[in-house]
Amino acid sequence: MSYPVQKVISWSVFALGVLSALFFAVYTDHRWEDWYITFRASKNLSEGLGFTFNMNERVHSFTSPLGTLIPALLHFITRDDEAVIWSFRVINMLLIGLVAKLIFDLFSTFIKAPILPALLVTLALIFDEKSIDYSINGMETAFMLLGIVLLVRELFKTGTPNPLRLGLIFAFLMWSRPDAFIHIGSLLLGYLLFRNNSKTHFTAFFKGGMLGILFYVPWVLFAWWYYGNPVPNTILAKGFTLTAESILNRTWHYVQSVFMGFVSSEAPFLWIFAPAYYYYESWPVVLLFVLKVVTYVAVFLWVVPKVNANARFLSFAAFLIASYLNIFSPTIYPWYIPAVMVICLVSLGCAVAQPVKGLVVSGNAKWLSLGVLGILLVAQLWVYTGGLLQMRSQQVIIENGLRKEIGLWLKKESKTPEETVFLEPLGYIGFYSGLTMYDYPGLCNTKVINARKKLKTESYVQLINYLKPNWVVFRPWDLGKATKEEAATFATLYDEARIFSQKDKIADLNVYGKNYLAYDSEFIVYKKK
Repeated sequence: MSYPVQKVISWSVFALGVLSALFFAVYTDHRWEDWYITFRASKNLSEGLGFTFNMNERVHSFTSPLGTLIPALLHFITRDDEAVIWSFRVINMLLIGLVAKLIFDLFSTFIKAPILPALLVTLALIFDEKSIDYSINGMETAFMLLGIVLLVRELFKTGTPNPLRLGLIFAFLMWSRPDAFIHIGSLLLGYLLFRNNSKTHFTAFFKGGMLGILFYVPWVLFAWWYYGNPVPNTILAKGFTLTAESILNRTWHYVQSVFMGFVSSEAPFLWIFAPAYYYYESWPVVLLFVLKVVTYVAVFLWVVPKVNANARFLSFAAFLIASYLNIFSPTIYPWYIPAVMVICLVSLGCAVAQPVKGLVVSGNAKWLSLGVLGILLVAQLWVYTGGLLQMRSQQVIIENGLRKEIGLWLKKESKTPEETVFLEPLGYIGFYSGLTMYDYPGLCNTKVINARKKLKTESYVQLINYLKPNWVVFRPWDLGKATKEEAATFATLYDEARIFSQKDKIADLNVYGKNYLAYDSEFIVYKKK
């Protein structure tokens, strides 16, 4: 491929990446629930009210420092909520375009791949529904994608990696998500095992790690001073129930599920390319089967000796990160996934684009391997298209038509902002009500976490009876999970105030992922007597 042609295509995929994200944003206007958890803290900071969600308690209620500080700066400049989400989206759209360009350049420049596999891999990223959606709906996904691709690019360069560049990339990833050290360590370990384990590389990685810590430690020190704990409350709330016994049990279950995934409809890696919340069983079985096969190939390329070293080290890294999420995460949240997906994608591309050691690849075999990437791209377009319709419905019917309305109604019905609300869906209701939130599992406060520890329970109703908030927001079946005694106590404390429902509208929909939308189609609000 001549340089001028390569340059034109490179900037073309940049533009296409931006346009893909822009189209998703304009068509769906999707704003994720967690965006409003983060943005309430960002807005409070910009208005001088404290860097926290509830006014009366300093709590590290967000996970990504960059994903919170940048919106705070944007709000300080614009003083307009709509301007913040759209300007933050523009930043993320540009990052998606840059990631697409970097991936194409990685294949065309460093790997010297033919144009077709380079384009197929790049397009598969550009139309990855989770990467696009969780970049425009307020999450830190685009930052993680950029950091991962920059690190992979650095590892593909000839010669010894530059410790300063590595340190900056490590720090950028940590500022994007504090558990990014898992991704960093997995990629470096895979590189040392399958690509180059020389002393010079190990030394460069060590120096880069020390510099990365140096560049990230200011945030750790600030969080420690301001919140009293450098670990985000979001992580503490979700993970404090993990014990050595539960980790061993989850590990054993995970190992079993890896093998059972070959013969069952469920598989521990399916989520890497599958639609967000695919397990609500309203996506085509054939689509999920194809994505499961592709994913299994991607995460186990490292066990095939004749596959090239680049594909193997990336595949091994993806396997480690996926294993971490399966074992340690309460559930695998969709915005965690693109950072694993992009590693799988580049690994598959390397396996197709680079010669297999010791084998002469015939023309037919080349077309067969390219067909794998082609099938993946078709599946990605299928998910992308279905996701457009699903998330547009999610925004219009559930977010704007239900959760936002509940928040505004609570604001109107309450007497002071100090009134408390117990609920699970914290974002929209918390942001638009402006009230003090007692959320489960305790992302924005310590009271719920302390109650869970004291009572040794995960029962919503038992926690409510103990905390006695002014308001309770339930899905219809939440009260049914209580014991008779807990339900009786709850009935003496609370009256039903109002039912908010969009069940009829969801029932009339004809979209993929409909069952996921139905999960949040009705809420009951209770008021303390």
